[in-house]
Amino acid sequence: MLKNNKGITLIALVITIIVLLILAGVSIAMLTGSNGILTQSTKARDDTAKATVADKVNMAIQAVYAQAVIDADGTAPTSRISDTNIISQYITDNGESTASDSGTASDGVITVTESGQKYKVTLQQAGSLSYTADVDHIKEDNT
Repeated sequence: MLKNNKGITLIALVITIIVLLILAGVSIAMLTGSNGILTQSTKARDDTAKATVADKVNMAIQAVYAQAVIDADGTAPTSRISDTNIISQYITDNGESTASDSGTASDGVITVTESGQKYKVTLQQAGSLSYTADVDHIKEDNT
């Protein structure tokens, strides 16, 4: 008479463990690596921070430009907006010690601190008196 054994065989258990190991390896590869989820999320966070800084600087530029138009009785200003005015407006909008001049007051380069990170903002003239902000993250050297 044959016994009717019910249960899992050793071969089925080994195959299940191998499949689980393969799935774990694929999952770890998806999380890490140069194109992994963690790397992509860090890149997205950095890009968002740069865009936030650019938006805030552009808002400060527009506020300074609007004030210059008001001061000129409704006519467009004829001279370049100074970095000092942009920095002052940025600080007014975003708090103390958030922006400083990186060089001379008219070179179009300012340093902005956002969420503890420093960014170099280069103001590039886009039209007669309009500007765009090109933002680069300043990596801190902790050595």
